[in-house]
Order: sequence, then structure tokens, then C-alpha cells
Amino acid sequence: MRMLLKLAWRNIWRQPRRTLITIAAMAIGVAFSMAAIALSDGLFEQGFDTVVTRSLGHVQIHAPAFPQERALYDTIDDADSLLAQVAALPLTAAAAQRLFGYVLLAASDQAAGALLTGVAPGREQALTRVAERVLRGRFLDPQPGSQIVLGEGLAETLQVDVGGEVVAVAQAADGALASELLRVVGVVRTGSVATDRAGAFVHLAGLRSMLGLERQAHEIALLARELDQIPALAEGCRTALAGRGLLVRDWRQVQPAVAQLLNLQSVTVWIVLFTVFSVAALGILNTSLMSVFERTQELGVLLALGLGPRRTVALVLLESCCLAALAALAGGALGLLLDWYLVRRGIDLGFITQGWSWMGALFEPVLHGSLQAYGALATIGGLFAVTLLASLWPAWRAARLQPVVAMRQE
Repeated sequence: MRMLLKLAWRNIWRQPRRTLITIAAMAIGVAFSMAAIALSDGLFEQGFDTVVTRSLGHVQIHAPAFPQERALYDTIDDADSLLAQVAALPLTAAAAQRLFGYVLLAASDQAAGALLTGVAPGREQALTRVAERVLRGRFLDPQPGSQIVLGEGLAETLQVDVGGEVVAVAQAADGALASELLRVVGVVRTGSVATDRAGAFVHLAGLRSMLGLERQAHEIALLARELDQIPALAEGCRTALAGRGLLVRDWRQVQPAVAQLLNLQSVTVWIVLFTVFSVAALGILNTSLMSVFERTQELGVLLALGLGPRRTVALVLLESCCLAALAALAGGALGLLLDWYLVRRGIDLGFITQGWSWMGALFEPVLHGSLQAYGALATIGGLFAVTLLASLWPAWRAARLQPVVAMRQE
């Protein structure tokens, strides 16, 4: 085996120019495959964080009719005790309840329809980290008060900023009109297009009082401790709330369209790998086949001296493996450098757009990558697999040479 490895190493450098071109092409393919996978993973994480973790939550609990009708009366009764019950589950990392109310907001001579979301500030921050996305001012105080945090677009529509006041008018659960004077304490950009354009946050207790829905909520959202624990958390909630007549769904059931689009991430990775490795396979096939053609007479001599078909196959495959190893080293190093740049700096599309929306979520114009070990391992492993497959035909042809015929060829 040691002798074959020496022969293989010597043989690949007989044509140094061709060898270097092949290695360079393979290395560039490896590097850009790693970068494409890192960018795809980064976009997946950003999309999941924006659309799911910071908005939907991993698991949601509703009254059965609420997701379709979104009626004021389709509430979860005794929501505080139910929240405490599911928050105590071992797999729950955070849990919060929300109450929604459609209102008319007025400020000075401007008015607009809005969706108020009543939240408990501490629990909502633990769930969605919404306070970190406040552009101006601050988020709601822990203690209930007549405060409101407006979405960025809604604040522009109402022409009001931090320190201003708005009047909220809504129809309460008993059919009476209810109104509340609220002081603007913050302006937020949540990343949700709908919330930023026509949404606002108020204290849960205040909205309950305004709508006449004491101890009720429209939604309980939960985060799992680990992503792979989401199905188990949903099942745990169903078990804990059995007999209550409530609808428990994980984020894939809440937004199946988002789940399908996010699943395309893995498809994208395979498309990239297939494209790059198809080109690499052609390069390896060409190099190995040309090498066998050029050394037909030499291979005939080696076969006559007792090298044997099996060892001839091993020799050709080792030559290809040497090329793949050099390409993996060079491409891996360049790929890690590109991955580092994507993670730390990213691709700034600010000269094209100030942000882009997808599935109702607003994304920043800077695209960041995410470095995962599987990206490098899959790329380099795929390189060696394709290299060996592409070398089988040249190796098979070399092993079938007849020594007498091969040694007579010029």
C-alpha cells in the first residue's frame, strides 16, 4: 500500500499544470459550497427566529374557533392558572399569554385602525425579546398603567412619537363602547410587517379591563428549551390540558406555509452540492482518464511485472484521492475564511434595499451566515465520494488492459 501511495503521488505531478488546475477548480467548488451552505443556514436561522421564535412561539394554545374566526369572544377562560400550569412543564423555556383587541386609535387630527396586543411585559420579553427592538423610548413598565408602545408604521400614520397621547376606542365584550387615554412610551420595529404597520402593545390587565374580559386571554404561546423538543412540548401541553377543550398546535401546524418554505433550506443545500460536485466529477473524470491514456504503456509494464488488476484499480483511485485531499485542504481553508466573513460581516444589500419582507416578516438588509460543522463535513465527504465514483471508469479501464497489447502502444 505504501508503494502504491508513492506511485500515486508521483503520477499526479507528472502533469503539474493539469493537476494544479484540477485542484484549484475542486478547491473553489468546495469553498463556495461551504459558503453557500453557511449562508443558507444563516437565512434559515434568521427566518426561523423572526417568523417563529420572535412572533409565533414554538407552541400556541387557543380556543378551538379563534384561529379561523379571531372573534373577541373566543377566549381561554381562567388563562392565568392555565399559563402557570404549562409554564411549569419541564420542557417549557418561556410562556406568555396575549389578549387581542381591534380598536380605533386617534391622536390630534389623525386616526387609524389598530390591533392592540395585551401582554405581561416580563413574560413577553422572555418569549419574544420585544423590548430589544424598541427604536425610541422604552417598552411597557412591569406594573400596569395607561401606556402604549406603537409599531413604527402606526406611529408615522398617527404622527405621534414618544411622550404623545392617543385615545383608544373599542367595543367591549358586553357591546358597550370603551375608550382609554394612553401615553406613548415607545416605538418598536418588531419585524412583523402587520404589527409594525397597524399594531401596538399595551398592558394585559389594562386591555382586559377595557374589553371586559377579566382573567381571559386569546392566546398562550410557549418556547421549548431546545428546538427538537417542540413536538414533545406540544404533546405535554395536550396532556396537561386534556378535557379543557383547547386547541394546542406547534408552529408547523400554526403556519404550515412557513414550515414548507423553511424546509426548502435542506433542498437548497442539496442542489448546491449536486451542481458543484457534478462539475468536480467531470474534472476528475477528465484528469484520471487522460492520465490512464498517457500511461497505457507504463501500466502494461506494471501489469506484466505482477501489479495485478486490483492493485491497478487501487493505484488509479489513490491518485484521485490525492487530488481530492489537496483540494479539500485548500478549499476547506478558503471555505472557512468565507464562512467567517459571512458570520462576522455578512453580505450588505443596503445599496439595493433597506429591508425585505417574507411571509409577513421584515428582514434586515444584511445577510449573515451560520457556521455549522455539517456544512464542511458534507462538502468534503461529498468531494471524496464523487472523486471515487468518477475514477471508477478510468480505474476499470486500466485494470482491463492486456499487458502485451498495452506495452506495444506508442
